[in-house]
Amino acid sequence: MTSALKKKGFSKGDKGLVIGENGPEWIIAYHSFFLAGGCTIPVDPHLPPAEIQEIIRLTKASYIACSKTLFNLFEQIKSEMPSVKKIIVLDEPNGKNDYSFNAFCSTGNTGIDALETHFSPEDPAMIIFTSGTTGRSKGVVLNQRNFVTGPIYGAPRMKINSNDTMLAVLPLNHVFGAAACIATGLCTGIDLVFVASIKASVILEAMCEKHVTILPAVPKMIGLFYNSIERTIQSKGFAVKFIFFLLKFLSATLGPVLGNSFRKKLFSSVHATFGGKLNLMISGGASLQKKHFNAFLNMGFSIVEGYGLTETFGPITLCPGDNPKLGSVGPVLSGNEIKILNPDSSGTGEVLFRGAGVFPCYYDNKEQTDQVLDSEGWFHTGDLGRLDKDGFLFLSGRIKDLIVLESGKNAYPDELEDYYLKSELIEEIGVFGVKIKDKEIIAALIVPADSVKKSNSPEKAGEIIYNEIVRMGRNLPSYKKLTDFRVVYEPLPRTTTLKLKKHELKQIYNSHRREPDKISPVSRHASLRDNALLSTREYAILTGQIFALFDYGKHKRILPSHNLELDIGLDSLKRVELFCRLEETFSIVFPEETLFEVQTVGDLYTLIMELKSAANDASGSLSRQTLRQRLTSATISDVPLPARSGLLSNAIPKLTFTLSKALWNVTVEGVVDFLPGEPVIFCSNHQSYLDILWLMYALPESIRDNTFITGKSEIADSRILSPFIKNTAFIPIERNGDFVKALRLSIAV
Repeated sequence: MTSALKKKGFSKGDKGLVIGENGPEWIIAYHSFFLAGGCTIPVDPHLPPAEIQEIIRLTKASYIACSKTLFNLFEQIKSEMPSVKKIIVLDEPNGKNDYSFNAFCSTGNTGIDALETHFSPEDPAMIIFTSGTTGRSKGVVLNQRNFVTGPIYGAPRMKINSNDTMLAVLPLNHVFGAAACIATGLCTGIDLVFVASIKASVILEAMCEKHVTILPAVPKMIGLFYNSIERTIQSKGFAVKFIFFLLKFLSATLGPVLGNSFRKKLFSSVHATFGGKLNLMISGGASLQKKHFNAFLNMGFSIVEGYGLTETFGPITLCPGDNPKLGSVGPVLSGNEIKILNPDSSGTGEVLFRGAGVFPCYYDNKEQTDQVLDSEGWFHTGDLGRLDKDGFLFLSGRIKDLIVLESGKNAYPDELEDYYLKSELIEEIGVFGVKIKDKEIIAALIVPADSVKKSNSPEKAGEIIYNEIVRMGRNLPSYKKLTDFRVVYEPLPRTTTLKLKKHELKQIYNSHRREPDKISPVSRHASLRDNALLSTREYAILTGQIFALFDYGKHKRILPSHNLELDIGLDSLKRVELFCRLEETFSIVFPEETLFEVQTVGDLYTLIMELKSAANDASGSLSRQTLRQRLTSATISDVPLPARSGLLSNAIPKLTFTLSKALWNVTVEGVVDFLPGEPVIFCSNHQSYLDILWLMYALPESIRDNTFITGKSEIADSRILSPFIKNTAFIPIERNGDFVKALRLSIAV
């Protein structure tokens, strides 16, 4: 591709924009633009179209390499912007048209090695536009020296060598993914494994099959892995939970003495889940929670944090792989210097860098460049931090996010967020300062945990979270306690690397403050990728099925970012019904493990397109049963129906109802009119733990004798409850999150 670009006259001063999903063609285009002498502009496909158009206008990009779904949009942009000369479609490598990747590359000379081109260290290589936690994007110019400094000094610190295999799951358009996966891979010769989609099952399958040893990840992803392990343990019996607790105790007490190999043996089953070879986890992009750091460290994984910015092309400080410090992002990399400006009594001040990793300027913006690069070459990061005696950097947050209270005390949002996230009732929290009557206060937006959201209204959830905030606040100094907060049910707005967008948090908080009785969702705008999906026939069919099944009139349109559960309102049964319809509509078969992995409409669309493509490759034949067939194929012989004792089946519900009538005046009405003349499944919503027994009592005897209750097997295993359940209508189910299995059993009965 580099040779083809040069033949077309692409050279110094020209820019090529690359946008789309991770893949081999994306990486080739990424390198080719700057190896041909110009500049590469990697762009996030989730940015709004207007922002992408502004990037093209500002840089006068002449070549655009994009994914197929974005082609129509860029063709329209090309007609409006004379600087754009050529569009190359990356994921149509074998297409016959003039836009295909292979067709363009075939015009070049395959005998020329693009990597033999010589450059000056100061030659610009790329322009990366910041993801904008403040809402204002700037074009960061990075040169050839910036590209190699991190890998040259960072890889030896983590003891990475050519025998390693790294999983590339981060978005490559962002500096963390580019530095960790692209630059490090090129400079060290390690193998890179790319996954087609960011799903837990796909990631774990790739790690096992390809023997992945290194995983760069943002803290949110590491947290999801941790939560998955915790859920698996909690779903097991008491014995398994006790053994896991014992292993954690042994690791914490003996691990520091006996070393990592001892910890790995203790948690060999966890390591097997990750493929058995994973040794190093690299966290960056945001602050890693201490509980996640300690958990993976105690399970025998090497886990390190690094720190960098777009302006330093990723990591400029990094913890050594064999000497991580809890809460630290490590010492500065060789070739660079670090300084703390105006430290306070605790040693905390603004973090400054100077050296080979620091960018030369912002694109076409001398004023902004002069604001952050001083006359001595120091880059003012805007981040607060302190250095310990060993030169390890500990970050405290952004200067602009620092909350200066009326008392003169300082509160650090990152520190408070880390503290409150220890609560099992809080899924997300964003802390910030706001002015109320000219006084700065500590405020927050809080997303409750699923356990709170699923069973409570937003108003009730607010009461629960309030009590939790009060409880946890007892352990904080008075000046660090939250003054005010709002509960929201939408995910908090984040950048592509999952950093909180503090300016948007404040906007949401202020809108809630103006309407205190109304909890409104976070406003979202359609990104470029969203618009591309919205214009496809398949997406229209998908959303049409959602509209046909569910009352979703509160939104004029369904965006790919809408959550199936929180936005659309799909419970387990509705989700299964939708998937059954989609299988029949698109002639596909959903693997069972994907039914509850898919979280957003966009994820569901992507999965449908992948399955359609796979079905076409298999000549359209469906080799597996559809979901509806799997659900209805079970027979009564598959179910271990209990030998029932009429005394116990009838006596317990009767006794329960008698007590309930005496205590709460519970009565039964309308049974005859309600019951149909055919088999029926009762789905309890557990308004009370007694509702199943009330229902059994209320049914006529002839129906009650043919009615069974399904429930989790842990109840039947309980020493206290099992004597009452034995020989009753109770059928135990090994759930483990397998809703389909439970539904098949119910349908069979």
